[in-house]
Amino acid sequence: MATNNDDFKCKVCKNIYTSPVVHRLCGISFDRTCIGRICPAQECRQIINENDLIDNYTLLKIADEYRFTLEMPPTYYLFLLDTSTSMWYSDRWLPFVIGESRFTYAIEFLNDFFKLKLNKMTEKISLVTFDTSSLQRFDFEIIDETHLTFLQHLKCEGKDTALFDSIDFCLMKIEQLKTLLGNQMSSLYLFILTDGGNNFGKAESIHATQILWRSKKLHISGHIIQIGDKNRKKTRTICDLIKFKYNHFKGGNVAEFVKSFTNSITTEIRTRNAQVLSSMYSTTRMINQLPDVPNSPIKVPSKQKELG
Repeated sequence: MATNNDDFKCKVCKNIYTSPVVHRLCGISFDRTCIGRICPAQECRQIINENDLIDNYTLLKIADEYRFTLEMPPTYYLFLLDTSTSMWYSDRWLPFVIGESRFTYAIEFLNDFFKLKLNKMTEKISLVTFDTSSLQRFDFEIIDETHLTFLQHLKCEGKDTALFDSIDFCLMKIEQLKTLLGNQMSSLYLFILTDGGNNFGKAESIHATQILWRSKKLHISGHIIQIGDKNRKKTRTICDLIKFKYNHFKGGNVAEFVKSFTNSITTEIRTRNAQVLSSMYSTTRMINQLPDVPNSPIKVPSKQKELG
């Protein structure tokens, strides 16, 4: 059943409910601050008795949820897709049969994720591919059918893998985005799809420390999605070093995996935003409770003469 947006608003002030009460005699709700001595409802118009007003906690909860959807900050996803040589291969080798490549699994994941984000105005996605170098395929955009078509034409034509250089490239792009956003609240995600192929050594360990520091500074939530079974241990080590979350996808029911992955991200975003908004509301209430500044000028006591 469709819900009218006016259902969340007080019939007197036309604002979203903040302290709704229901008048027992007519069953209509108003914000408490909008009720005078007479019931505002035209079909009622009876004298208000405080005992006839009941706090409408159910309506308040619904109104708060509606307010939250209106104030939902935008979310930005940057996908870093491995197109190196090792992504050509499959983990499944049977006599006279070769399974799907790890790159195919990665594209299937992206395709299903993009479908879930089709025409979502508050969610924008950017795609970067990498092998020995990084290439931004498209900037942060609202996903539509053209992006799904673009995915089907992507090919795995790379050589070796330069994972950490590519992460640096992505962090630079996110820094540019943060500059454009200014103080606007947003959720930032970096998702890396790779089979873990990377020349990981002592030099890369130092590099990982720099990436960890930059990611924390930008407040990025990072995930590495391990495609296939190859190099899983190496990928886990990298996740531990840069504090990215580890996910493993080896084919199979891609729709179920993407749905589970997306639900966990959505829950994370809602929890974080709810905490931030709750803090903002608390601050606002504290400010509103401060006493008004008097209009009359403050008398400054004259200096007393210094005693000799």
